[in-house]
Amino acid sequence: MYSVSETYLKKIIADNRKFSVKITLDSSTELTGATIQDITLDEIVNSTDSLTMGCACSNKVTINLINPPTDIDYNGIAFTAYAGLLMNDRPIIYEWIPLGRFYGANAETTNDFKNLKLTAYDGFCKMTGKYNATVSEDTNLQAVYDDLKEQLYAQCGITLKDAAMPDKSLKFPYLDITFQQAIGYVAGCVGGFARFNRIGELEITKYAEIAYTIDRNMQYMSGFKRTTDKPIMITSVSTGTQEKSIVRGDGSNGTNINFENPYITDEMADDIFNEIHDLTYTPCQVKWRGNPAIQAGDI
Repeated sequence: MYSVSETYLKKIIADNRKFSVKITLDSSTELTGATIQDITLDEIVNSTDSLTMGCACSNKVTINLINPPTDIDYNGIAFTAYAGLLMNDRPIIYEWIPLGRFYGANAETTNDFKNLKLTAYDGFCKMTGKYNATVSEDTNLQAVYDDLKEQLYAQCGITLKDAAMPDKSLKFPYLDITFQQAIGYVAGCVGGFARFNRIGELEITKYAEIAYTIDRNMQYMSGFKRTTDKPIMITSVSTGTQEKSIVRGDGSNGTNINFENPYITDEMADDIFNEIHDLTYTPCQVKWRGNPAIQAGDI
């Protein structure tokens, strides 16, 4: 969950809450709610309907504009999108929640830019180049992470957050993979996923408990729907490669988490299994009043 004030947490559940939106194109150009009709953020950290690990999923934003400025070349622009919650009427004060940094916008119009639709993606769209690792064959997870961090900034203009990886050695395979695939493999080694956070930094993180509950009175009528008839329990993990599979646990009485990862070792798989075995959750769909500070991956 994006960090917000205590006042925000109270205002967001109020009956009369009010929002605004904006996008910043550069240091001097800002489009506000007077131009923006709506913003739709498709945020995802899991690539399948089942729980998995090592994902590096791109987020998408779609913005509809009305009578936008005509002196801007919208195709290919980069921008940061925000949702603001009104904190005070006099003077007018909003608390702004960044929704992410997005690149390579595609602009569509059918009426000579009276209405304009922008579609753009987060920094993963800049990570399609090949990752040529400079680490030795006998290395460790931290060295791979640091090598990725250096190359991502130099070749893609992407900032990977500083992070201390577990002290794990590995026999590094030199593979024909992209930067996006590589960061996904590193994330899988620690039982997490890679994502761009709300301020546009790349990070590896895990599903995280937050002190937030979506009460029944915040849900739309008939807005909660279970998608399985009973809770799901994780009882096994399958990973590695086709040539060398690594299996921990017995999935016969529960559900198996299955993800391919050529970087992972037996010791890493042990740590992941010990952390998540017997984890139980209920797949569902929820329609509710919403909170822009909530992020995919929050529990």
